[in-house]
Amino acid sequence: MEVAQIKADSPAAGGSAVCISSGEEALRIARELLPEIEAADASYDADRHVADEIVQKIGAAGLFGIVMPKNLGGSELGFADLVRVTAEFGTASGSTAWVYGVLAGHSWLINLFPEQAQREVMRDAFTLIATVFRLGGTVVEVDGGYQLTGGSGRFCSGIDYADWVIIGNAVKKADGSAEPRFFVVPKSDIEVIDDWHTMGMRGTGSRSIRIDEAFIPAHRSCSLADMLAGSTPGARMHSGAIYRMPFTNVAPFSIIGAPLGLARGMARNFAEHIGARLAEAEPLAVAEQSATLARIGEASAEIDAALALVLANAEMVDRAQDPADISPLDSARISRDWAWAAQTARHAANRIFEASGGSSIYEGQRMQQMFRDVNSSAQHFAFTWDSAMTAYGRIAAGLKANGFALPKGNR
Repeated sequence: MEVAQIKADSPAAGGSAVCISSGEEALRIARELLPEIEAADASYDADRHVADEIVQKIGAAGLFGIVMPKNLGGSELGFADLVRVTAEFGTASGSTAWVYGVLAGHSWLINLFPEQAQREVMRDAFTLIATVFRLGGTVVEVDGGYQLTGGSGRFCSGIDYADWVIIGNAVKKADGSAEPRFFVVPKSDIEVIDDWHTMGMRGTGSRSIRIDEAFIPAHRSCSLADMLAGSTPGARMHSGAIYRMPFTNVAPFSIIGAPLGLARGMARNFAEHIGARLAEAEPLAVAEQSATLARIGEASAEIDAALALVLANAEMVDRAQDPADISPLDSARISRDWAWAAQTARHAANRIFEASGGSSIYEGQRMQQMFRDVNSSAQHFAFTWDSAMTAYGRIAAGLKANGFALPKGNR
């Protein structure tokens, strides 16, 4: 396959980007940031915003480019590395993990678009991109591109830091048919609606957006059919097979680390709390806590198993040399395991919360905030248990798969 070459110091590569050589290095960098991330998280319920300086430090460390191709200034690592880093951030801050995963994952998504769009959007490798997978309104084909009117959508995670937003909609054809497509629009075309008042994940600031009217040049669009088939225009620019993977096989890898990390952080924090309380206790007092200690062990095992399952799938995608290497059953299993992992982490975290005592219900208690965050993050449509399990069962039973439809919002 012919691959377009972009020099590392070219404008399209954003020459000053930091490239990370390995997943181990990425994880080490992430862990060095954890104390600052955890300290900042305490204000996120009130601020409804991840601190700008935290986002800036993550960017300066090169972590947003973890799955961005090297010829655009990224590190071109794998989705398994993205999951590990996101989960690590999640142990300290669910909102930071979510915002990080979304913005880092979108550096993969933009690479499905035509070369001109990639060069235009990623002329600076520090560019950040948000999404609304289902934007309302009307899109029609016009000379040179598309005209969008009356667009609005919810759950635009990362909008506070983004320079561009990728949106999903369907183009109305003259014959009455509709063609689902994705578009990338500059933030300058977008009005942000401050409506993010939620039970949890408040720091993500995932507010709604509105686009009253915008012209979108043809090169800033990509068909959903190509994205599902792994045959997008962007595939011609990059040698890595991960840039030819079907959209549905990889997108939620960017966010699954958030609930997994949150659950792991809750179990770890509770274990440390119990340990400190029982450090000088008599043997009988320790023995009386056996059920609680066993609860920590069981919950931790479930969280570790959930993370291991997701990582195994991500590594399978990272190893693949071609989209055809991922069978229909593999694809269904990937989606099944996202949902299973998120809900398993949620239930494990809830059992930890049950044992954390009455003081945990007070405002300002870290355990309470993490409890709300893990349950909120597990509400994402990609983690819907019933549909994911049914879809896998259909494929496993040899039945026809259901068609893909754009969801109503990012969650």
